[in-house]
Amino acid sequence: MFFKTHIRWVKVISEFDFKNQFQKDVIKPLNIDGLDVLAVNTNSQLKVFEKLCPHQKASLHSATCNNGEVICPWHKYGFDLNTGRDLSTSGNALKVYTTKKEDEYWFVGVEVKLPFWMDQA
Repeated sequence: MFFKTHIRWVKVISEFDFKNQFQKDVIKPLNIDGLDVLAVNTNSQLKVFEKLCPHQKASLHSATCNNGEVICPWHKYGFDLNTGRDLSTSGNALKVYTTKKEDEYWFVGVEVKLPFWMDQA
């Protein structure tokens, strides 16, 4: 069966609450429609990413964030929060979700695979 990936935009938080609840570079858990991820305020932007390091699946909950880079606490692998690109040597990319601010709310793009005949185009 053939599938096509679509992005479903999920409203997560208002800009007001984002500014009040997310301190700069402090990683927090977030649940988006049953999907457990991590989120951080970096450069006044909401960045959302998977909760496990792609290197050896260690939790990134206690990772550090600095200048748009998240550093795994276990082996110090670094990942770019714009692209997910590995900045060290493992070659594994971190899943980073697309975010956008619209009408004073932050949205996260969640991938949904639909059979080709259900294409929303």
